[in-house]
Amino acid sequence: MIDSKHFAIVTRDESWSLGSRLVTESRLIHGSADQRGATIDARDDLDDELLALCDRETDRVRAAIAPLREGRARAVVSARRDGGVSATISLSVRDLAVVTTLPHLAGDYEMLIELASVPAVADAAGHGVPLVWRNGSGAVLMHEAAGHPAELDQPAIDWPKWLHVESPLALRRESFTDVPLRRMTNVAVTSVEAGFSPPSPPYIEILLVADGRYEPLTDRVSLSISAANLIDGDKSIRLRRFTIDETRETIARSLRGASGDVRRYPGVICSKEGQNVFVGSHAPDLVTDFR
Repeated sequence: MIDSKHFAIVTRDESWSLGSRLVTESRLIHGSADQRGATIDARDDLDDELLALCDRETDRVRAAIAPLREGRARAVVSARRDGGVSATISLSVRDLAVVTTLPHLAGDYEMLIELASVPAVADAAGHGVPLVWRNGSGAVLMHEAAGHPAELDQPAIDWPKWLHVESPLALRRESFTDVPLRRMTNVAVTSVEAGFSPPSPPYIEILLVADGRYEPLTDRVSLSISAANLIDGDKSIRLRRFTIDETRETIARSLRGASGDVRRYPGVICSKEGQNVFVGSHAPDLVTDFR
């Protein structure tokens, strides 16, 4: 017997120029789909109950965004028959960006404003120093180095015994017309190593990651670092964007330890086969040394 499932979704996708409170783009996307085995029959239907749920959440998002005064924002609010109501908000100020949710919007916006206020004045190339992954950003490293390989059933590698990475997988889809894919729902990094101290200066502290990629054919991870400081003695120097490109084996060997509380990283929008989904991210401060 072939299983059949019914899906329906209503999504509002809106963008704002902050400060002017100008809605620069607004789209309503809706439809339903019946899946029978590997066949999906999709239609441009509008579910009035889901529309009402979506509009109520959209009003909450608009009210939260209204006080923000600098940069741009984009909100994607969805109501689904198979997944309730969700809202993700992308914030950008100058050349920095984060993705957040309503409970964390104000705090993440303040952090973004603070990071964007510091000019980048030096290059990271050639420093050859340890990296300290702050603000939960180590979860993005492990998202690419552990999460995506697990999605693809890549061969396991030996991670340090003190490192625990949980990246639960589920069938997820961006819209009603998309085929469900095996995707991460969350990345949670924890450490059983107590008493580890961060390295002495000089070192680089990574504050924000622009994007990342895992290439299964070469088993390489590439991360674009959008905000980082070189800590040298009592000086903190903001670095220009730079890229980390290493194999999974090299990343595993580079891990030196973890310290501090587990922190939530301002969310990750993960793109795979043209489908963008939100993945939660949590990690303590991780230390890597590629020298």
